Amino acid sequence: MRRIFIFLTLFLLIGGGIWYFFIRPNSDTTGNPITNVFESFFPNDSSLIPPDGIITETAAPQTDTRKRFTQVTPRPIAGYSIFALSKTLTTPNPEQPLKPIISTITDHYIRYVSRANGYVYEIKNTEPSVQVSNILIPNIYEAVFANSNTTAILRFLKPDTQTIATYSVPIPPLNPDGTRTQKAGVYLPDNIDSLVVSPDSTVIARLTTEAAGGVISTSTASNTIKKDLIRTPFKEWLLQWPTQNTVYVQSKASSTVNGFLYKIDSAAGRLRRVLGDIPGLTTSISPTGAYVLYSQSNGTGFSTKLFNTTTGTVTTISLSILPEKCVWYSNSDILCAGNNSVTQAIYPDSWYAGLSHFQDQLYRINTSTNTYSVLFDGSQQSFDMTNLSLDEGQNLLYFIDKSSGLLWKFDLN
Repeated sequence: MRRIFIFLTLFLLIGGGIWYFFIRPNSDTTGNPITNVFESFFPNDSSLIPPDGIITETAAPQTDTRKRFTQVTPRPIAGYSIFALSKTLTTPNPEQPLKPIISTITDHYIRYVSRANGYVYEIKNTEPSVQVSNILIPNIYEAVFANSNTTAILRFLKPDTQTIATYSVPIPPLNPDGTRTQKAGVYLPDNIDSLVVSPDSTVIARLTTEAAGGVISTSTASNTIKKDLIRTPFKEWLLQWPTQNTVYVQSKASSTVNGFLYKIDSAAGRLRRVLGDIPGLTTSISPTGAYVLYSQSNGTGFSTKLFNTTTGTVTTISLSILPEKCVWYSNSDILCAGNNSVTQAIYPDSWYAGLSHFQDQLYRINTSTNTYSVLFDGSQQSFDMTNLSLDEGQNLLYFIDKSSGLLWKFDLN
């Protein structure tokens, strides 16, 4: 009797295993997919990251193939750049020796600066991330790239925790043996309040202050060929450089202050008004200068509007979007992170201070038809997106999640 019981038990176990792994359907009676048991017990949680410190980036980014998001960096970053480089290859043609085969290969790159240590890292195509600079500066607050992505400009606080330092780091090219030779960087003036790079990446514009007010000037990334654009008694400016020949200045945004947007007429040495007398004004200018996306504070929320600089018309967008959470397509459409509505708060102040957060959706706004479409509804993963960029084919969106400091990629196709 005992032998029969053992035999029946083994038969049921083996039969059940065959049914579970090979015969059972992959969906329930409603057609919904059945959750994998192992995924339920061991969720893919990429939200846990270590605090800032001097660390080495060795952990592999997390990718969830079921979704359109890919985590690009394993640690928080201070800034990044995406670009492509093409090269021509000539190979022998066995069939026609006098006519070699000429082909073009394009490599895609991501360069980013670690917030913890200031090193520049590079990802080529789908290869692992490699360190390409060797100047250690802890706790970088902001980083931008210049000179066709061969220079990283790092911004951080000096040990007195009061002085804003700006250091320009040359990214060394590869030596024939595959190594790199790091050259010393250059300090720019202390206490640069705002810094932007020109669209062709060869010049930077920066705001410094003195007793009489603010000075907006340009130079190379190595602090040569300096030129003052304008001096103003007002010191609280944010700079934008969307078009090669025009630098824009916006007053720092606060819900309790009327904001203004100007563009600099460098020939006349004066500011020309674009928008003004708007509470909590924050802006994003299209690459052609034809449109200005801006937000306006209204008590416990804000509204978003689109200003056509050619016609002077203003269109209200029925979405809650801060312009800092947008990037422009080449045809002047806008890709924005935001929502239909936001929780009550003092905007943009509370978001800047980290007191309020977004659970973003993604929208593509058609500026010619004043319509938008939803690209991501926010249901799969939660992000508070900043520093949005599109790749050269405008098929991939890159962004930094404000809550974690990590760089992510979103497939728009």
